[in-house]
Amino acid sequence: MKKPNRLNNVAVLVTCELGRKMLRLKDVRQLEEQDVIELDKLAGEAFDIRINGREFASGEAVVVTDMMAVRVTSLARTVAREVGS
Repeated sequence: MKKPNRLNNVAVLVTCELGRKMLRLKDVRQLEEQDVIELDKLAGEAFDIRINGREFASGEAVVVTDMMAVRVTSLARTVAREVGS
């Protein structure tokens, strides 16, 4: 029987990053409601899933009962190796 891992109850921050854009502070200060910021990824392209800021996986946006959600499409190489061992 496998021993329970005490770390299983540690909370971690999951962040889903749709894309990035470098803006000058001047441009940020001029942003208004309804402005659009174009990101570096195409619509429908997989986005990054990070755990406490570290790359964890890639995913795609889905809707579950009217709520945004993420489907994990692939694990990062380092995570896949750790899970496989």
